[in-house]
Amino acid sequence: MSNLPKGPPRSSYKEFTPSIYFSYQEGRKSFQEGYLGAEFIQLRDTGPKFLNYGTNSICNITTELWKSDNNDYQEISNMILPFEILLPNDIPSSLSVIKDRGKIEYSLRAIISRKPNIKTFQGSTKVIQCAYIVERYSLPPSIPKPITWKNDKPKKGIGYEISLNDRVFGPRYPIIVRVKLTFFDARVSLEDIVISLKEYTAVTAKSEIKKRKNVGTKIVKGKQIPISKETQYNECIMDINFTIPDDCFSIFNWSEESFHIEVTHKVKIKVNFGIFSKHNINLGVPVKIKNMMSEEEESCLVAELIHQEEISRYLESETLQPRYDSSPPSYEPKLPTNQTSTLPSYSLNNTDMISNN
Repeated sequence: MSNLPKGPPRSSYKEFTPSIYFSYQEGRKSFQEGYLGAEFIQLRDTGPKFLNYGTNSICNITTELWKSDNNDYQEISNMILPFEILLPNDIPSSLSVIKDRGKIEYSLRAIISRKPNIKTFQGSTKVIQCAYIVERYSLPPSIPKPITWKNDKPKKGIGYEISLNDRVFGPRYPIIVRVKLTFFDARVSLEDIVISLKEYTAVTAKSEIKKRKNVGTKIVKGKQIPISKETQYNECIMDINFTIPDDCFSIFNWSEESFHIEVTHKVKIKVNFGIFSKHNINLGVPVKIKNMMSEEEESCLVAELIHQEEISRYLESETLQPRYDSSPPSYEPKLPTNQTSTLPSYSLNNTDMISNN
């Protein structure tokens, strides 16, 4: 059985039985609904963090979904149990680094108590467990924090003013580098300008050994950059855009510096000149790469936050005075017209994640 109806693939299950399985909400292709929380059908939700030297649980939510009226076993031929629960707003996204040496993984785990059968060697407990992906989303930075490097030394033959538009980037919020060069020595020629995004990963936050990966590179040849000769010295000015993920040629993770797993990023800028200059420019600065929202997605976030407040008020009222005939407030997210009900896919491969546990 390779795929289950309206639910995760068989490869996502760590513990499985054909008679009991998880399914998505009608019309959806993932458990997560919205941009900060997750809504799903479940009995128990666990989020262990796997490291090469141990595990640490960062999320453990348990609820009793169904119980027989007379505390005795009941025969069940078909049952659908919908359920909704909110995840903590501060949990990190799913990720896997350094060939699964470090990972943050979430799974749904259902524990069913049943009548034992000695003849068929059937135990009193049946467990199914399925992995799923949690995506975190961030709002674009409200106040940019640009950085500028300046160096005007005629003796070196080259002067420059290079600026980076911010220190937080992501989808729909590109890296923009402005390069202004002044050629004090007319013999110096510009070969190219290279913008690179690097990713550094470690399985412990204080680890001195980090694995480096080149996420993407953008190269602008000197011949493509017009040189102005109207001033005392030749000058050139150019803006270079590095768009995420379009200009990325390898799979990357969002920046994460929590628990014992660290994912950091750097933007590196190189300006290379011809043989008459011994002073190539090499700059670098730490940045954060976040899963940014568009304006339409922000409106969906507002709707979800309002829904979460309704759920919180409902749970508080149930604690004070239980109403067993009532149900949590329903929620139909107003998705953007140009999107489907499925959230953007995550780079982590479920099959690889499970097979390496």
